[in-house]
Amino acid sequence: MTSGPGFPAYARRPGPGAPGTTWVRGGFSPAPPWLLFWFLTAVGWTAPRQFPFWRDTLLDLLGTTPNPATTVPGSDLLRVAGLVDLVSAFVLLSAVATVAGAGVRGRLVERRYRLGEPRTPTVAAIAGYAKAQLPAVEVRANLRRTDLLAFAYLRRPRRPRLAVFGPLVVLWRRDRAAAEAVVRHELAHCRQGDTLLAGATSPLAFVVRHWFGLFVWTAVVPVGAVWFAAVFDGGGYAGREIATGLGLMLLTALGSSLAAVTLPVAGSWSAEFAADHVAGAAAATRLGAPKTHRMTARLTHPPMALRRRLLAAGPRATAVAAIACYPLGWLVQLGWLLLAANAAWLQLGESGTPRAIGLWATAGWPVWTAAAAFLAAWPLLRRPWARVVSG
Repeated sequence: MTSGPGFPAYARRPGPGAPGTTWVRGGFSPAPPWLLFWFLTAVGWTAPRQFPFWRDTLLDLLGTTPNPATTVPGSDLLRVAGLVDLVSAFVLLSAVATVAGAGVRGRLVERRYRLGEPRTPTVAAIAGYAKAQLPAVEVRANLRRTDLLAFAYLRRPRRPRLAVFGPLVVLWRRDRAAAEAVVRHELAHCRQGDTLLAGATSPLAFVVRHWFGLFVWTAVVPVGAVWFAAVFDGGGYAGREIATGLGLMLLTALGSSLAAVTLPVAGSWSAEFAADHVAGAAAATRLGAPKTHRMTARLTHPPMALRRRLLAAGPRATAVAAIACYPLGWLVQLGWLLLAANAAWLQLGESGTPRAIGLWATAGWPVWTAAAAFLAAWPLLRRPWARVVSG
């Protein structure tokens, strides 16, 4: 990969033991840490504005508010549908908990993946290469696992760690340049501060995996029970009306839930593009990584084919992708919000696209202004930021 103005340089020179592409230390991400930006704006701006809605939904779920449909048998069962409306609150609260407990999460990660001190010459060589790039990093390994190459995590403040697995050791012996690219990619996450917020995206997989079941148990089952109760009570609820109402409820809940996870996913994708850019990991992505069936990895990592194309196009393409991915997430989020708003208003016989766009713009412009300022200041902030988060 060639270097250019504003992009880190890559020098092709013989490395110890094998020739390959080595990373010139000092390369920094072209994009600000958008995942951190999402976290701060969600806690400081979005949550306070959403709190009244979450509070009212929770009070209704607990049955402390009046039931407007007291004449409908079993209508109190419909209150549980509010659980779907609290998905965005769950995502944010879970993110806060995992970020606040980053050290605890690091211990759990080491226990889950059975990571220990490196004991083989190859792992020692990997650790030496990693420390040459980032002296504060510590290496832990589990060579028995074959479904992962490596990942970075945080054990304590300013002490990032690199987890190494069996396939990376094999790759190190077979293709040193590609293995070094994998290590550089993970160290870029450390230097970017992504390890601080790695746990913030963990709840996303839980939401996606269990969302449909949540909708069935909180919407389909209660509505069906109320319908049967009304039929036996002599009431006349048409099956078509029930199906239409459930369909609109499904679209409303689906749009709201996807809108809640769009921005953290966009921030995670941006971090991956930025790490690819800094590491120059073309060799590693060309070979591909071990296949994983983890939902979290599928959500928070862009498709490998897309990453290969961007890396083949050069450093400018990866830089643009890293910078623009999160702002484009706002447009994707708008699409989900329009789906939810129109489905909700159709239940009332109204159309709300212009109104929804107006509310979205009113709520979003302060955040967009802050994002523009953050992006403009990033060239001055990225060096001290890397020093603070990675030691």
